[in-house]
Formats: sequence, structure tokens, C-alpha cells
Amino acid sequence: MNVKIIPKKLKGTLHAPPSKSHAHRLLIAQKLAYLQSGDNRNQHIPSFSQDIEATKNCLSQMDKNMPFLDCKESGSTLRFMLPVAMALKDEAVFIGTGKLPDRPISPLKEEMEKHGCTFITPNRFHKSQGKYREICTVKGRLMPGNYRLAGNVSSQFITGLLFALPLLDGSSTLTLTTKLESAGYVDLTLDVLKAFGIKITEKLSTEGFNIYVIDGKQVYKEPERTSIQCDWSNAAFWLAGGALGGDVTLCGLDLASSQRDKQIAGILENMGAELKIQTTDDSLSTIKCTGHNLTSCEINVSQIPDLVPILATVMSLSEGTSLITNAERLRIKESDRLHTVFDVLSKLGADITDGGSGLSVTGRRRLIGGQISGHNDHRIVMSAAIASCACHHPVIIYGAEAVNKSYPTFFEDFAALGGEVYEV
Repeated sequence: MNVKIIPKKLKGTLHAPPSKSHAHRLLIAQKLAYLQSGDNRNQHIPSFSQDIEATKNCLSQMDKNMPFLDCKESGSTLRFMLPVAMALKDEAVFIGTGKLPDRPISPLKEEMEKHGCTFITPNRFHKSQGKYREICTVKGRLMPGNYRLAGNVSSQFITGLLFALPLLDGSSTLTLTTKLESAGYVDLTLDVLKAFGIKITEKLSTEGFNIYVIDGKQVYKEPERTSIQCDWSNAAFWLAGGALGGDVTLCGLDLASSQRDKQIAGILENMGAELKIQTTDDSLSTIKCTGHNLTSCEINVSQIPDLVPILATVMSLSEGTSLITNAERLRIKESDRLHTVFDVLSKLGADITDGGSGLSVTGRRRLIGGQISGHNDHRIVMSAAIASCACHHPVIIYGAEAVNKSYPTFFEDFAALGGEVYEV
């Protein structure tokens, strides 16, 4: 799908979209609770994006003891399900599409190999509808023991083990060998585990890094209520639309959430946007964002990497030179996200430099507009759409269907806020 967007300011009210990160975790915990109790119910958490559908399908395939686990193009699904599946199965073949088979699974792979699993070199695998590639075949049950992972590679590896290790017959420890980055995602995992009755003890090593102590033979128990939090990562696009001269109100956000991307509110306010926050009786918040004459800033994104595309977009329209630092891990997302942010914004007329581990952006009053590729990356497409609000000329996005990965109704919501978008 290709779309043409006419430059217009965004104005109106939306309910914030559901959190993909929270939903992945709820689905896994819920399925483990059902499996341990012998409950054959279908999971009631809706499939609101391609990534969530991938996790639901994987869990269903594992439940039915199917040989293949189809992760589609979801990195979260693959990295969470590798240890979870091998805590319960003797063999599984993981398959996927797009760039997923090329995304790294080390050092999780090596730690699993030290604890009972064997990874076999993948071969090509074809399915009647579409072309799938085998990511890996894994044999052997995951064993309890002492696990060690770097904290600055992928929090998803840590989350996968935190879900799996309580299922094993003996106790385990998971020791991080570096400072934990994207800590909010691990906090979100721990919140879900606690809600499902799983006990994990946290402490610090002598170097000051996290250690998780996990008893084996624990039982997942679904709480009476399981509701998906609203998503700060996707809410950031609409708040940014308000900050770029619009007037956008978002409902349903939880300021107490473990999602670190809630920092977007404070960042935009510090750059000059006006935020008005009201908290409702259910402790959720309504946030109204308006703004003009934004100013530059410097942001260390080690804990908020998913905000980089929209932060760079806002910076490209803010007075002065802004810096994004500690963003190396964005090289291995759905795209090389530092390069694709640079590519898209520079083609739209931004003054931006890819510095290797970050970005330097000198703001302009308006961007030009033009034609860009979505790079098969949902966050790149959504950022380009928001950038169109401050362009002289229309923005045409090729491959705009990438939003289906996390937010299939993005363009419907964009139009509901007054955006003018046409399929071309």
C-alpha cells in the first residue's frame, strides 16, 4: 500500500492504542497458566496487530504440539518463545518471514546451548501460502542453572528467560554482565509475572548489575482481571503531532506504567510543547498536547530506543541542533533504524547526520515533503506521516502497510484527527 498525505495539522481526541509490549507478555503468561492447569480455553486477548497475531499463533501451535512455530516477522515473538518453548518441548522448528531470520539470536542461543539445547543450522522452508525461512531447529529441553547475559544487547532475551526459568525443575539465576538497557521492558515483564503469581528475586552483583533469582516448579495463575495497558510507544506519534503545531488529546494512558516510553511527555514539554494532564477515577490520564516554537535537546535513548524515529522527526522541526545518543542497538531492528531515520528525514528536507551511534539534527521551520520508502518498518512509516504535518508539499510513503505490524488502524486514527491521506 502506498499513501499520499496532504500537509495538515492534527487536531482532535483519540483513545490511546493498546500496548503491543504488554499484550505479548500477557498472552504468554496466560497460555502458560492454561497449560499448567489443563485449561483448554481459547485466549481472549485480541489480535490487534501482526506481531500479536504471531505470538498467539505460536502459542497455539506449541499447545497443539505442532513441529513448526511461526513467528512471522515478530522479533519479540521469536526471542520470547525460544526459551519458553524449549522449557516445555523436546524439539521445535522456528520459522519466520521478512528480515526476522537474519536478526540476531545471540547470545541467547549460546546460553541455551550451555543449558541443554542444541541449535541446528537452518535450511530453507517453503509454505504453500507465502515463503517462509527456517530460523533454527532447537532440540533438547532447557535445563535450570546459572545463566549470564549482557544487559545491553536485547531486553527481549532477558524477558524470554524470565518467563521460561520458573517452569523448570530446579532453581536458576540470571546474571547480567553489563548495565541493563531498555530496563522498562524488563520491568513490564516482572510486573506481568508478579500478577500471575511468579516470584522472582532481584539483587545486584558486586559490579552493580542485575541478578534475578528464580525458583523452579512455579505455577502460573491467571488473575481475575487481565487488561492491556495503552501503548506509550505509539501514543508518542500523536503527542508529537500535537507538539508540531497541532492540538491532540489522548485518553487512557497510565502515568504509573513501567513503559519507559512515557518519557515522551516530559521530553516534548521540555522542548516547548504545552501539556495538560488530567487523571480520571480509574487512575488513567488524559493528555492534551499543543505546541509551537520547539527548541533543541540532547537525549540519551538507551532506555527508550523505540522513540528515536519520532524524536528525530520532532527535532527536525525544533530550533537549534539536537542530539540523539546511545542508539547503536537500532541498527538491528526491523530496519537499520538509524540509517532509515536519516534516509527518510533527509529526503523530506531535514538537516540530519547519522553519527554511527546516534543522530545530529538541526531544526528547520518546515520540511519540504516528497516521496520516501517506509523501509518495511512500522515506526518509520508512522514518523513520516507525522512529519507531513509540517511539510510544504505532500508526502508519499511507499510500503505504508508496514504499520500493520503494530498499529493497523494508524491511518484511520490519523484521518480521525483531521489528517488528509489517500491511497495511491
